[in-house]
Amino acid sequence: MLDRPFYEEEVETLPRAALERMQESLLLQLLPYVYNRAPLTRYIWDKAGVHPREITSLADFKERAPFIDKDTIRAFRDNNNDPFGGLLCVQPPHLKGVGFTSGTTGDPTPLPHAKLTLTNKEWKRDFWHLGLRPGDYYTKVLFTFREGHSVDRMQDLGFKPITISISEMDVTRVIEASLNFRPKILYLLSTPLIDGIEKHLRKNPSLDIKDVFSSYEGAVFGGEPLGPAKRQLLAEWGLEVFEYSSLGDICGVMECREHDGMHTWEDIALIENLEAEGTTPVSEGEIGELVVTALLDDVAPLVRFRTDDLIRHSTKPCSCGRTHGRIWLQGRKGDQLLVRGKSILPADVLPHLQALPETSTGLFQIVRRQRESDVLELRIGYDPEVCAGTAQLEQFLLEHLKSALEVPLNIELVTEADLLKLGPPHKIPRVCKS
Repeated sequence: MLDRPFYEEEVETLPRAALERMQESLLLQLLPYVYNRAPLTRYIWDKAGVHPREITSLADFKERAPFIDKDTIRAFRDNNNDPFGGLLCVQPPHLKGVGFTSGTTGDPTPLPHAKLTLTNKEWKRDFWHLGLRPGDYYTKVLFTFREGHSVDRMQDLGFKPITISISEMDVTRVIEASLNFRPKILYLLSTPLIDGIEKHLRKNPSLDIKDVFSSYEGAVFGGEPLGPAKRQLLAEWGLEVFEYSSLGDICGVMECREHDGMHTWEDIALIENLEAEGTTPVSEGEIGELVVTALLDDVAPLVRFRTDDLIRHSTKPCSCGRTHGRIWLQGRKGDQLLVRGKSILPADVLPHLQALPETSTGLFQIVRRQRESDVLELRIGYDPEVCAGTAQLEQFLLEHLKSALEVPLNIELVTEADLLKLGPPHKIPRVCKS
């Protein structure tokens, strides 16, 4: 049993037609439940003049169901003094706790959850695929503590977490845990953690970092795009990296060993890829906005939630053997800036900064005062320890980025420490208004 390639093979390899029948069945059970229990859903559907009994198929849902987004949830929360934004369908004892989104793109949104979360279900499939088995350790580096430790979520399978906070001060703990317990999975790698390890290595040049990481069968990276410079560095450390992201606050999505898109678990969420400014589905492989509906969440399910994430999407089976769809994140719809008609997203800027020692952390902000501009304004963080002079750095960045991005730009240099003060712990909004 332990050598089986999939944690739930009957689900993970379900043929597309059977998967869609499962989605339709789950959806038709979900809609009346949510309508009767979640005040926001009832308000939005009543306003649109649609009732769940009128939805009898996936096609009906995609044609008639109204949308919600984060602004809709926040407005309902503020207007009705409801901390859950009208999404909550249960009360204790089924409601076991509350987490929060990071707040990087707005004020944090509560994420109520039951004991067995959808993230827990998704982690088991993904970690099993990477080689984690009962009795194995895995290093769980918490990006923030907004969801608590949650160390018990995997223990029913015998997976043993080593929980460490993400902080430069905790880099030595990551190294010691890796050497002493020889974990199989490192979750979650992030740019701040990578930068902390780099600084530690500069102070401890005799440390064999490839030996430190030699037990890991996979390192999961998330929180932002991974630029080529960081990916190359991690490969030099002996780590195979798997990119990870959020699926519209429902659960996560992660690459498999084929590294050809992040798998969306379609028994957990219904995926739509629609025109960013409309409601028409885009062609497979084209860029659109990710819209999700939670199919298994009975606590606070999101129904036709516009995520603001721009994606490419495919429903073709992956060569790893899974049949669930895959997505490739392109950026956020609200982050796109048109500079003299040319689209600029944070992912366009990041690789150029990570390639330089002074700005290798990739900390920066695009100042987006409106959607269209004649000049790209960038606020860039630099490391004073390796910066010989800010005037020379600013001049180089101006010339290099102007040539690479092919747009006029202005640059403001800020120390990394000062820039990090502008956002939640270890993260900053990549796009700001001022």
